[in-house]
Amino acid sequence: MNEHRVMPPGPWQGFFPGDWVRPRSNPGTWMPLIDVSEIFPGNRSVSRQGEYNLYDSPVGVELKIEEATKAPIVFDSEVEWEKEGVTPSDLWVEEGRYHMFYYTSGPDAYCYAVSDDGYHWTRVELGEVEYKGSKKNNMHANHPEGGIFEDPSASPEERFKAVGAGAGWFDPDNWGKLDEEEARKRWNAMHYEGNDYEGPKVVLRGWMIGWTSPDRFHGWKQIEEPLADYSVNGGVNAGYDEASGTYFAYMQPQGFPPESIGIGTGVQEVEMVRRANSFCRTKDFRKWPGSKLIMHPDSQDPLDIAFYAHSYFPYPGRTDLHGMLTPVFHHMTGQMDAQIAFSRDGLIWYRPERRPIVTLGPPGSGEDCMIGASGVVELGDGRWGATYWAESQLHNVKKESVDTLFPQKQPRKMGWALWEPHRFCGFDAQTEGRFTIPTIHRRNNELRLNYRCQPGGWVSVELMHMMPSMMHGDVDPLAGFTFEECDRLTDDAFDQVVTWQGNSDISGIGDIVAIRLKMF
Repeated sequence: MNEHRVMPPGPWQGFFPGDWVRPRSNPGTWMPLIDVSEIFPGNRSVSRQGEYNLYDSPVGVELKIEEATKAPIVFDSEVEWEKEGVTPSDLWVEEGRYHMFYYTSGPDAYCYAVSDDGYHWTRVELGEVEYKGSKKNNMHANHPEGGIFEDPSASPEERFKAVGAGAGWFDPDNWGKLDEEEARKRWNAMHYEGNDYEGPKVVLRGWMIGWTSPDRFHGWKQIEEPLADYSVNGGVNAGYDEASGTYFAYMQPQGFPPESIGIGTGVQEVEMVRRANSFCRTKDFRKWPGSKLIMHPDSQDPLDIAFYAHSYFPYPGRTDLHGMLTPVFHHMTGQMDAQIAFSRDGLIWYRPERRPIVTLGPPGSGEDCMIGASGVVELGDGRWGATYWAESQLHNVKKESVDTLFPQKQPRKMGWALWEPHRFCGFDAQTEGRFTIPTIHRRNNELRLNYRCQPGGWVSVELMHMMPSMMHGDVDPLAGFTFEECDRLTDDAFDQVVTWQGNSDISGIGDIVAIRLKMF
């Protein structure tokens, strides 16, 4: 180490002794406990009395997800064209109302509806698509086959965009496109006859498609050339990031190398054979590079799972947190449910638990085989909701076998997966537990908590000037803000001010603070 270096002036202010106690940013709003970033790992260190003790370690607590409750999406009447099932597609809030495009499989059409509270919906008659001799319906004509997003950087005629997948069956010898019947015939023969098959072959090729529109409803145009000449297998979730001025998309890696590579010769995206999540970004909406693998099933998961889609959502009220409701396909059972993942930069993702947060329903519910969820919005009653679809038949079942294998099959349905605000996950103690939140900048004059206690349970808080280093574990808490002086928190509260002997004012503690919590 060069101890005699003369430090030049600069924006970096250095750190406190013990580099992990450098103060972290504080947005001044709710800071959800979604990962270990908010939890100090603790230390064993020698006290001022010469004792080797444990300080500020998380003891008796676990990071646990909170499974969603469910509520139906209710229409004001039943209509014939939705009898075979519905699937939510795009949902947005505008001028105080909820708007939704959803897909109905009978006429193979997208429909439009509005709601004042998010739960009770009214179909809007558009008069655009003829169904059984009448245009008195809510079907949307010329709808793009991909998720829609708004692009504030675009020209007025391309203000709204959509990204989806294109694919086709081809003869690999002459690249002639094949119809479905001929493609299936060749495909079956190639599999069942194996090396004895000497007939013409078939391959599946895919590409990325883009659409633009001036107002989300009208003038949708498909861009002539593919956005990318590689398969994305549907389920693309795209958007525009104002912070970087780029377009981004979450998709499945399909055997194509990304623009950025790692060390050595390995390219995971080429070798990955099960469905996973990848990410790419571009400045030019009409030219997309290969995507980079960002999250995939690993050895801590059941060995038969795959990630089927990429339901990204920005964390409500934050620009530095991101969420993803990932549909997880279980190859051994044919079932599908949804797990939740979080990221602080949209690139590095982690799952608090390896279990579903949107669960299958009981037998006979119509939601007992497959379920998937997407997007998160604040509903009229204050709860956070993600639209979900649910099926009562398993995956990989040929159409001609459905009635035989699933005689009680119901039409696909949709509803809401619901959480109270900021309660996707949190730290849970079955008995007594404690943990410490490392040093953050103080932005407010009160400390507020979102918590829930079981009967007889409580939460207590004390404050420190900053997180002690590994050599100073026995630092004293701030006078007047100790566990002994804290007024214990009980019951269930979404926005509770912490007090110490009736005092909630923390404006005098300094610009930074570390927070210890005990709970039972």
